[in-house]
Amino acid sequence: MRTFDGQSSNIYSKTRPMYPAELYYWLSQQAPSNSVVWDCACGTGQASLDLAAYFERVEASDISASQVNAATPHRKVNYQIGSAESTAYPDHSFDLVCVAHALHWFDLDKFWQELRRVLKPGGLFVCWGYNWLQIGEAEDKVIAENILPHLSNYWPSQSRVLWNQYNDIRFPFELMNVPNFELNCHWSVSQTLDFIRTWSASQSYIQEHGDEFLLNAEPIIRDAWSDPHHKQDVRLPFFVKAGRVW
Repeated sequence: MRTFDGQSSNIYSKTRPMYPAELYYWLSQQAPSNSVVWDCACGTGQASLDLAAYFERVEASDISASQVNAATPHRKVNYQIGSAESTAYPDHSFDLVCVAHALHWFDLDKFWQELRRVLKPGGLFVCWGYNWLQIGEAEDKVIAENILPHLSNYWPSQSRVLWNQYNDIRFPFELMNVPNFELNCHWSVSQTLDFIRTWSASQSYIQEHGDEFLLNAEPIIRDAWSDPHHKQDVRLPFFVKAGRVW
């Protein structure tokens, strides 16, 4: 399971994208009721806050204390530190269980058991994620040539599960049809580099070698940016998997 220190959690909280608003409305329509939802591996609460707009109570948990400590408080969100695979939640507690961009870090055999225990019969499980980023031909080329080669030996095996959009995961229930959702951000060069800094491979590389590779890449990316003084659209290919658990 990936963990964070205080500094990386603060960067994560400021730079990670907010998920599509349409996703949460769709979840509210699919859940058997809008009573209680578990945001499992909540990180710094990106999904928790938006879920609170549609559900009466959000239980949000993460194994990383620094992530939970960096989360934004909300009167309907109860944050706590704990693993995804073993919780103190009562049996059949939740109408909906969500895992945002984190399922690839779990011990899935144990998590599926816990999911069946805490989810109400007929309750909904939904996970989602994104892989890579797409800006423009020139910008993508610069990132591929000046950043990715440094990271090639630092990607954990779990990242490859994410890159394949969880198609290699055997879900213990039938997957349902899900609408297409888009995840688009409007970022500056600095925001884009901060986002790259939060990648698991970037964090591992920086721990060993420092962040000079990102500092060296910044002026090159600025030269390739269509307008270095303005933000531009950044697309994050987005996917959702969902199913009901009986």
